[in-house]
Amino acid sequence: MKKNYLFSVVLGAMMMAPAATSAQYIKEAPAGGFNFSQGKDYVVIYAPEKQVEAMGSRVLSNQNLDPTMTNNYFSYWVADWDKTLFTLYNCEDTQKNSWGGSEKLNMTPLFGWGSGQFTTKGSFKYDLSAITDDHILHIGFMNIGGEGKEANFQFSLGPEDNNGFKLEVNKGVGTPIGNFVGVGTATERNKWYYLDIPLSVLIDEDGDFGFEYDFSEKISGPIFTCGFDVDDASLTEYTAGNVDPDTGMKTITIKQIGSALAIDHVFLYKVDPTGIQNTKTATGNEVRAIYDLTGRQVNDYRPGVNIVKTANGVKKVIRK
Repeated sequence: MKKNYLFSVVLGAMMMAPAATSAQYIKEAPAGGFNFSQGKDYVVIYAPEKQVEAMGSRVLSNQNLDPTMTNNYFSYWVADWDKTLFTLYNCEDTQKNSWGGSEKLNMTPLFGWGSGQFTTKGSFKYDLSAITDDHILHIGFMNIGGEGKEANFQFSLGPEDNNGFKLEVNKGVGTPIGNFVGVGTATERNKWYYLDIPLSVLIDEDGDFGFEYDFSEKISGPIFTCGFDVDDASLTEYTAGNVDPDTGMKTITIKQIGSALAIDHVFLYKVDPTGIQNTKTATGNEVRAIYDLTGRQVNDYRPGVNIVKTANGVKKVIRK
């Protein structure tokens, strides 16, 4: 088994809950991943850089994780009694993300709880003021774990004061679990699922959720958390080695991976009727991707020669 170093900071314990029966807001990811031409006014919380580039001018606000960890960062933990023993958030697997790339986040619990967070650093503050009731929350996730219990995943968008949305996967739609509410099922392992839920549904007082949010002020601290329901996750078996002098943390050997959560994006968007219409009326010549002459994927046609991939093959399109 591969040895890995462990990284993270302390968070709080997750809540408990039983199994789900509905999947209204959860669907299997389509082949090729989310089609960005069908959306607009993207507010990015996390997404691979290649996908952010594909959004192009449709990005309204980019709050993505900072690769230099100067402004914000991702952390995952399960233990604070032993400061040298943290859980693995970069546990290795062979899965690609839902677009076929390599960039994603992985995490697995060694103990009976586990939670990761996207949080600020220094004087940086998240700005989610571009989010409106017309946006849709979109999260791509996968259970990359081994055999064991069906993992119930929990996602929370918003500051820690419960101003925002707390959602649990593998609970029936509208089922309350503490502060969380169920959004449906995603039971198969090693398969990408998309959680796609309109904010208008989440804030509907007469609906299943009834959340409130106000993101008008900039936010310090955690903005998005993800993790496991404490009773509905299989623990990863491991052995801990000596403390590494360079990192100050123990090396971990994974003996058998239990529940493990992979995330490849968290963003909000509005439906672009033009993009949807183009997709619905396509007859095999629909555009799947556009590239410039350097081979870089672009969001829309550029002046000059464009390399266009369709269902019927690849062609050159010249635009003035």
